[in-house]
Amino acid sequence: MDDELKQRDLSSKPDSQLTADERKELKRRFDEFVGIMRSQGMVPDKPANKPAKRVEKWNPATHGRRH
Repeated sequence: MDDELKQRDLSSKPDSQLTADERKELKRRFDEFVGIMRSQGMVPDKPANKPAKRVEKWNPATHGRRH
């Protein structure tokens, strides 16, 4: 059963219909994929902390007038 599950295509099966073993297998595949990407330097270890964009209210005096 374990080898069969490892070879099974689970991509077309909706999440709601996955068994617990199938979910574990998808998690294992994802973790393996991320590990490979990290080892090749393609995935950052932690997301970069970017400051939140500040939204300012539009002020026509600072943007000039239309003629």
